[in-house]
Amino acid sequence: MQQSPGPFLRPASPRRSSRRQLAWRRASAAAFVVAFLIVVWQFWPSSGGATSARSSHSPKTASPGPSSPTPAKIGPDSPIKHVIFLVKENHSFDNYFGTYPGADGATVGKTLRCDNNLAPGPNVPLTPAPYVYPHDLGHAFDPGLISIDGGKMDGFNCVTLGDDLTGYTQFDRSTLPVYWDLADRFVLADHFFTSMYGPTFPEHLYTVAAQSDGIVDNKSTGTDHVGSYCDDPTEYTKRFPIEDLSKADIKTIMGLEDHRDDDPANLYRIAQYWVDTRTCVDIPTLPDKLQKAGITWKYYAEPNIWMNALQAIRHIRRGPLWSKVQSPDTILQDLQNDTLPAVSWLIPPDGSPNEHPGAGVNICDGMNWSVQYLNAIFQSDAWRSTAVVMVWDDFGGFYDHVKPPHYDIMGLGPRTPALIMSPYTRSGGNPDGGSIDSTVYEFSSVLRLIEELHGLLPLTARDAQASPLAGAFDFSQPPRLDVPKLKELDCSAS
Repeated sequence: MQQSPGPFLRPASPRRSSRRQLAWRRASAAAFVVAFLIVVWQFWPSSGGATSARSSHSPKTASPGPSSPTPAKIGPDSPIKHVIFLVKENHSFDNYFGTYPGADGATVGKTLRCDNNLAPGPNVPLTPAPYVYPHDLGHAFDPGLISIDGGKMDGFNCVTLGDDLTGYTQFDRSTLPVYWDLADRFVLADHFFTSMYGPTFPEHLYTVAAQSDGIVDNKSTGTDHVGSYCDDPTEYTKRFPIEDLSKADIKTIMGLEDHRDDDPANLYRIAQYWVDTRTCVDIPTLPDKLQKAGITWKYYAEPNIWMNALQAIRHIRRGPLWSKVQSPDTILQDLQNDTLPAVSWLIPPDGSPNEHPGAGVNICDGMNWSVQYLNAIFQSDAWRSTAVVMVWDDFGGFYDHVKPPHYDIMGLGPRTPALIMSPYTRSGGNPDGGSIDSTVYEFSSVLRLIEELHGLLPLTARDAQASPLAGAFDFSQPPRLDVPKLKELDCSAS
């Protein structure tokens, strides 16, 4: 996500030095030249992919999750009056919850041999994760396709910097006690997918608009300009011109995405459809609908960060609605003053609070940020009518074993960890009475929840078809108002 331009970052590695790999790269260089110019700063894989002739290889997984529960009826009469959409950064479900009892998790991952053999690699154990990762991993649009590999879920080691198997690590209860305690008490959604293959900028557009206007990449700029998105006229990115694509184009693109690893030139064929665009767009957003309907809302996020999606919406950034975009710590004051709006987006600041791996970010410190803000929510007067949905914006290059549905040319992408918290979440067999929800969700599901609660029409086909998180709630029982008193961790040793 927040990486400087550099599509061919290739750290020294014994597995990169073979003559066979070098020969494969030379042979495919011509096909990649145009794609390199098109996606000059996007994280790419360290080398090739896989062919359709590969044999299958299946890792061991944890016990599968339960079937999806009977959905709750959600509408304006539902007791939920506040929704907080909390979006962190760059982790997969198996990375955070792969060993959670009863969840659909994995403890072993599949790999590819990233050379001209294009053959299955060995299955490898997911090793203990550190709080401070040594580096970021490729997790943009193309690395998402490479990792998924048409549903084989075996290409995660072939993304940029993935050769050292940093992406094949996972936390557990001892290292993520805060999030596992929340899963014990509330709902852990184990089929919650990211809305697209990556990376952060377009994923965050989905969290406010149920689309990205076809944008497939993060921002790129040739100058160090003050501001971001609509405040930086030098920022450009790539997009599918979705308004001009025919049904035949869409079918072709989706076919190429399903076979991205079969031929290195398939990236070039996909990229031929991309066009340049400013990182300042005008698309309808859920905040627009809320404002028009007189429903209170705020977007708690710092300006000029990668994750501030509303700074990229021209009519919001340059209009009166920008006053609704406020610093994350403002929500603490609003909770204390009992002025929490009906709908909130809570976007942690850059660095450890958002848990984006690399650059010295400490996941332990990120959990402590969550403790501070969630405790404030749980202890507020608003809590008895609140639902908090906590996700991570993309897979971050980390292994996940579940094949995402292929809805359209944008995704879905690999699973995100997802916690749904409310006095009205469904009870089950988790240690503190929580449950596992295996309904298929994506970021647009949160928008659909908000729309159903307030009688609003959907924005796009994505939120129109999405489940409104109905499998996570049970309104037939009295609310359970006891909450865990989360404790901050001592992160000094990490």
